[in-house]
Amino acid sequence: MSYWKIKTWGSHLVQHLLNITHRQWLYRNARIHLRKAEGLTSSEHEDIFSLVKEMMLVDPADLLPQHRQLLEQDYKQLGEGSTVAQKLWLQQMRSAVSAADATARRDCGRRRRFSSLSTMAVRRYDDYRREAGIDQTRRSNLAKRVQP
Repeated sequence: MSYWKIKTWGSHLVQHLLNITHRQWLYRNARIHLRKAEGLTSSEHEDIFSLVKEMMLVDPADLLPQHRQLLEQDYKQLGEGSTVAQKLWLQQMRSAVSAADATARRDCGRRRRFSSLSTMAVRRYDDYRREAGIDQTRRSNLAKRVQP
């Protein structure tokens, strides 16, 4: 049996509640604002890694023959590699799926049916880029000069 007075008990309760909310606030700040390697937060690293895992499941039949080598990479090395390498591979995969779609439209005059995994992975990657503020791909000056 405790002999604390109401005032003491109330002050301890308020102190514990403040400690809990302070710890939650610290966790949130570390999760959202703390930049890790390569200038990304841990949630951004996790987003990129989950996108890579989804793109690995793309059906090779959804790609043109010259792009299928993207799916023959060492995934362990890709997963352990830098985030820049993962982003580059994601962009190459997105480009390969778009090229296959454009080729199918040109040949058949209609949009090609992708497997549901390919469609979901590409949509999720596009959504990620849109949320990150990368709506349009920046073209290099060389690419601008080559285009008519």
